[in-house]
Amino acid sequence: MDTLFDTEEKCKAASASFRSLLKHPGWVLFQHIFDANIEVLKEQLEKGIDGETKSDVDRIRDKLKIMRDMRNTPETIIQKLEDKSVLVPNADPYQTVEELREEKKKQVVDKTV
Repeated sequence: MDTLFDTEEKCKAASASFRSLLKHPGWVLFQHIFDANIEVLKEQLEKGIDGETKSDVDRIRDKLKIMRDMRNTPETIIQKLEDKSVLVPNADPYQTVEELREEKKKQVVDKTV
């Protein structure tokens, strides 16, 4: 997973793929199904169901959140991919040899000034 979006090129390619997905007839149909399910869940929350408990209401709310999140997944991923901070940061706590050399060069310059 760490290598899926680790370069700007991969991010751009993935973003283009998700933009293409948004226009695909299958995804459009999927969105209509989500929209219908979301409306049913909202209606259940507004009108209630006979004998429902707080647990039932919580479960319906959870389903509603999941449906909304799933429906908006491509747009959410596109936004994250186009945000430059999506690039996976290097989690290695140690500096690379190149970083050490650059730091040493800076220290030498600072001492000569």
